[in-house]
Amino acid sequence: MTLQLAEYEINKVPFCALFFKTLIIGFMITFLSSCTEVQKSEPTIYLIPEGYIGSLYIVFNAPNGEPPKYEGDSRVYDIPPSGVLVTQMDANEGWIESDKIQFFSVSTNGDRKPISEVSESTPDNKRAVHFAGLGYSGPVYGCKILNQNFIVGVKEERINEDILLTIYEAIKLKSIDKKLFEGMC
Repeated sequence: MTLQLAEYEINKVPFCALFFKTLIIGFMITFLSSCTEVQKSEPTIYLIPEGYIGSLYIVFNAPNGEPPKYEGDSRVYDIPPSGVLVTQMDANEGWIESDKIQFFSVSTNGDRKPISEVSESTPDNKRAVHFAGLGYSGPVYGCKILNQNFIVGVKEERINEDILLTIYEAIKLKSIDKKLFEGMC
């Protein structure tokens, strides 16, 4: 009987250690997965004026900017002919499937024609959109502004520095109303 009791005591310790080790690892995985939740972006539609070539900007969080627009569950950014949209919306940050982002060339009568995003397989002579980035610029009228930048055109136009504008140049040259930026800082 003492032999059986000794075997029981020996086997009992590894079981307890294994149980607690598993329990601790389970808690750690649960804790870490709750801390690393990936933010998901809303589906997005970009409406770009037909024939537009060069830099496009979307300026976010402007109280006097364009109010939010949606089609179904998709955000809509209706870029004006100036190429600078100032909107009340927050930036659409986070992870998104590529098929949830749509770019359209829009004619004056409202007809939409899809535009693809630049990829390695985009022919040099195909009009496409290159996402240049999301970040802060400033000061613009005394404020740091959160903006998203795109470049539209065939490859030669997308790399032509003579037609690509910084956010500062775009606001100045396109005569974007200063009132749109009031209340941003």
